[in-house]
Amino acid sequence: MNTTTLDERCANLFFGSISMKNKSTYLILALIIILIYFSLKLSSSQNQRIELQNHIDFKYKSQIGLVLGSFSTIVDDYTYRDMISNVLSLSVMSELTTYEKKNDDLDISLHNLYISLRENRSKDKVLARVDEVREAFFIMSQDPSSREATNKLIEISNDTFFSTEE
Repeated sequence: MNTTTLDERCANLFFGSISMKNKSTYLILALIIILIYFSLKLSSSQNQRIELQNHIDFKYKSQIGLVLGSFSTIVDDYTYRDMISNVLSLSVMSELTTYEKKNDDLDISLHNLYISLRENRSKDKVLARVDEVREAFFIMSQDPSSREATNKLIEISNDTFFSTEE
């Protein structure tokens, strides 16, 4: 009568007649291969994340150029809507960029400028300061995380829409 247990029979099926030392070696080798595989997958995933972040930052810089261009034209209904659209797009994109991590007020300043442009009570006040807005976006085109540009946009928004004087 054969007195081998079920575990021993399964081990014999899997490992055959390999000695315990060889079984350990194969197990360690299998674990090392699995570890290498997952390390390569992690590295690949990190590279893809970096590429995506660089692409977002590039698109953000391109959008700054569009905003700067829209503030460099003679204002009519079409260009005014273009300004609002470009500022809103830039505001939404800013949260995804690395520049927001460097300058936490970036998205707030852009969103506040968007509100100031959108609202009738402040629209003319902002457009009267279009040269200052253009200068802020020029600075931002050189350094997208510029605190100087952000502070200028916040100042313009505060003076135009968010002021308590009326």
